[in-house]
Amino acid sequence: MKNFKKHKEIRKKLKSAIKKGTLGLIDIGSSKIVCIIIKFSEISKNPKNLDQIDENNRIAYRVVGVATKKSVGIKKGEIIIAEEVEKTIRLVVQQSQKMAASLIDEVVVTFSGGQPISKNLYQEIRTQNQTVSTEDINNLLSKYNFQIYPDNREIMHAMPINFSLDEKTGLTDPRGLVGHTLGLDINLVTVKKNVLDNIHQCLQNCQLSLAGIFFSPYISAKSSLVEDELKLGAACIDMGSGTTGISIFYNHQLIFASNIRFGSENITSDIMQAFQLSFNEAERIKTLYGGLIVTNLDDNELIELSFSDANKEYYNFDRPFISRAELISVIRPRCEEIIEEIQISLDKSGFEQLSSKRIVFTGGGSQLPGLYELASEYFGSRIRIGRPMRVQGLPQALQGSQFSAIIGLAIEISNLQDEVWDFEIPTMLEPGQRLKSAVNWLKENW
Repeated sequence: MKNFKKHKEIRKKLKSAIKKGTLGLIDIGSSKIVCIIIKFSEISKNPKNLDQIDENNRIAYRVVGVATKKSVGIKKGEIIIAEEVEKTIRLVVQQSQKMAASLIDEVVVTFSGGQPISKNLYQEIRTQNQTVSTEDINNLLSKYNFQIYPDNREIMHAMPINFSLDEKTGLTDPRGLVGHTLGLDINLVTVKKNVLDNIHQCLQNCQLSLAGIFFSPYISAKSSLVEDELKLGAACIDMGSGTTGISIFYNHQLIFASNIRFGSENITSDIMQAFQLSFNEAERIKTLYGGLIVTNLDDNELIELSFSDANKEYYNFDRPFISRAELISVIRPRCEEIIEEIQISLDKSGFEQLSSKRIVFTGGGSQLPGLYELASEYFGSRIRIGRPMRVQGLPQALQGSQFSAIIGLAIEISNLQDEVWDFEIPTMLEPGQRLKSAVNWLKENW
């Protein structure tokens, strides 16, 4: 049985930070690092209530500070040059603190790398009495083997997603219900341990304490899926710069998470190589003129290339113009490849078994014109280009799809999803507590 001591400590830090009233949120992405500072509404100062935060009710908050800066030293959602990442984190934290006129010590982080693996576990037990109690749930959780992964991986999320009681399934909280056999599905998401360690080390070097860490595709879905999609089942495709994240929700629960190590950065690289451009120039023309559907006008629409003295070695000066049709002919094959990889992941996840097969695209790459038509043609199911929910206090410039992860992080923090380490599992008790429990049992039963 795995001891979730570290996970419990981090969760305790998060609840403590919420009680303090101010918290920093950081999105460590391949293209940008974003920091926002949120301020919570005052929590009851009744001493009896300070030990618990009601996670069933959303905590009101507003954004009071925000900063964003281009990423350096991150590839495929993973840190490869720690010094550069630390420098950027310090900068965005300082700028957001200045805007918020307050300091932060604890931060919650989201990221998209680590080669995630999603696995569903199931166990069941006989209830002690006819009515399900909290103790039954705790005993059920103690039956799981959470150490079914290699030493080089670490649990990122362990979410109870579906309780069953006798013949009934789809229960979110079975306590108080009458039944004999209690079962539970848990979605376990693991990532490479060294990726998490690198993030933790960078934060420590920036004098920041980690109060929570979340997988970006899961968080992006929280801000991009609407109520019916969360309930009936939907896949959220987060098209980032370095990776494309996939998360599937059903009955408001994450049932699958994965990612593809292709993103909009690969499209930019293709443009760069095809037309002998610098990366920045390729990114510029992709953003301004890119698309996926060729029309009769695109052959005649010429795009002027801008040349800078700093990058002369990249350029072919004999071609100062390219047509938009040529640009699309470079972009489309890479997008088709990404969509094919998405389909492979969805097939592995069992997505076809869901009654609702809605697919929602979000992230910066989802803004590419023609993606809706291309995805609809390929998947043959209901497609939507999502936009994240509005967050109070967030500037208009940061409300686009490329900021769905940081917005989803704020939404998640205001209403935390229960994870396994939020329960008191018997085998997780300290040695002294186990002895005390044994003595109490002897007193009651002998």
